[in-house]
Amino acid sequence: MGSSRRLVLVANDPRFAAMVQGHLQRAIQLTVPVVRCEDVPNLLTPETDGDLLLLASEPSDAAAIETVVRETKVQHLPAVLSLLESDAARASGKLDCLNAYLSDRFAWPHHSRELTAWAHRAFAPGTPFADPAAEGTPETIRRRLINHTPSLTTMVEQLCIAAAHDVTVLIEGETGTGKTFLAKLVHDCSARRANRFMVVACGALSSNLIAAEFFGHARGAFTSADAAKVGKFAAAGEGTILLDEIDTLGMEHQANLLRVIETGEFEPVGSNETQVCRARIVAATNWNLADAVERHSFRRDLYYRLHVISFHLPPLRNRPEDIAPLVRGMVARFGTKYSKRLFGVCPEALRVLEAFPWPGNIRQLENVIQQAVLTSAGNELKLHHLSPQVLNRVEAPGGVAAVPSGFDGTLKQTREATERANILRALEKANQSRTRAAQMLGVSRVTLYKKMKAYKLLKEKDGPFGLPFDELNPRAGSV
Repeated sequence: MGSSRRLVLVANDPRFAAMVQGHLQRAIQLTVPVVRCEDVPNLLTPETDGDLLLLASEPSDAAAIETVVRETKVQHLPAVLSLLESDAARASGKLDCLNAYLSDRFAWPHHSRELTAWAHRAFAPGTPFADPAAEGTPETIRRRLINHTPSLTTMVEQLCIAAAHDVTVLIEGETGTGKTFLAKLVHDCSARRANRFMVVACGALSSNLIAAEFFGHARGAFTSADAAKVGKFAAAGEGTILLDEIDTLGMEHQANLLRVIETGEFEPVGSNETQVCRARIVAATNWNLADAVERHSFRRDLYYRLHVISFHLPPLRNRPEDIAPLVRGMVARFGTKYSKRLFGVCPEALRVLEAFPWPGNIRQLENVIQQAVLTSAGNELKLHHLSPQVLNRVEAPGGVAAVPSGFDGTLKQTREATERANILRALEKANQSRTRAAQMLGVSRVTLYKKMKAYKLLKEKDGPFGLPFDELNPRAGSV
């Protein structure tokens, strides 16, 4: 008997799952994989269009099954969802609210023939579900990126190299761009995944205790040292230690890191005993460290030790294609956390969110979505659920048009929000060349200039033909 990942059974009751799996083995000569409800997110991507058969053996299974359906639908994932339930589960009526989101609904064992016919149809050509136990590192990294930050899939090859080798990694990017997420992704895909992932917020450490926090201290090393303490580098064990905001460390404390990064050796404060750090070191910074080196605010020798493999995360305003998947993922997560029955996000809300400049990046977006989910009612996140911070951003440069609170937006407002988001996306893909961006958008350069002026996307020196970002290359053509 073979197996196929085009059809997967989702069940929290192993006995019920075994009965259904056995029936399908006899009926279609294939072993259908079984996963638990909480494992479903690891199977799905925006490309997977296979069938998930959700098994409800008891009324108590309803909450977990509803979560799977809601999170799959709110994220616009193409997996086809069907339900197979026992008499007890069906009689409870707890899953009747899902009828609009299910492809098929069967009763066990009364619909066994219909289930067999349906299973035959489920093996049509398409993209199978992921198999986390069998997939390689590139597939795992790509799956985790494409679900929420598709613009970062260009980093897959470098991330694979970083995960495979025990070298220091430097991640640069504005605050809130996802540096911790990227560091955790490297850790999770490395041989150290079973060990600890420790984040050290360097900017939050007291300057006179940084050495003791990093390396620990012996009893009596200073006035308040009543007992010996293990430092961060020792506590990380054989896992990964992320030194977040490393740029906030003073020059003296930067010097303390040189030896431990190069050789792994250090001594706790007040001790002559040399210890060895066995953890992988990743550093994150909100600033460009190369510029900091030139300004003499960051040690050049430390920079070279950190800069073995490096990643730069662009701000969210330059990654508009990430906003929709991020928003849907956050709505799914917060909807589950706050027991909200949200199955979708209205297009108008997404357009306004895509047009917002997000100075606080993903962290700010997360706060806005959390607040919107908390105030939402109904099955869809609407425009009026968004905070005034987003809806009324009129005066700020590059802001979006104001929308009256409690109103889903006029046609003019939604059209303007869409146009602005498309212009930003085209400029990003064209490397800020307005000639090429105009070609992508199918308009003249003058029309593009007028639109950019209307949406406050121009700098003071910009003019319709004095285009500072354009390389006036005759091969680019005219529009």
